[in-house]
Amino acid sequence: MILYTAMPSEWIYQAEPSEYAKQKVVNFEGIPLLVELTSGSEYRVIQVMSTDPNDFMNENIGPGVKITLS
Repeated sequence: MILYTAMPSEWIYQAEPSEYAKQKVVNFEGIPLLVELTSGSEYRVIQVMSTDPNDFMNENIGPGVKITLS
């Protein structure tokens, strides 16, 4: 099958199941975040899961930011 599209392949094909094993939802300062384990107790924020619009303006928890959880 040939698929002609301008979209990146990551948007079309699913990632490996092992990619999701490193992810989890945590509460950081009362804000739910989807994070990925990078090393030890350090996590990288993937997505802000909050329903409060003000939480999306917080630069300390934006996608790509590394946070430390104990």
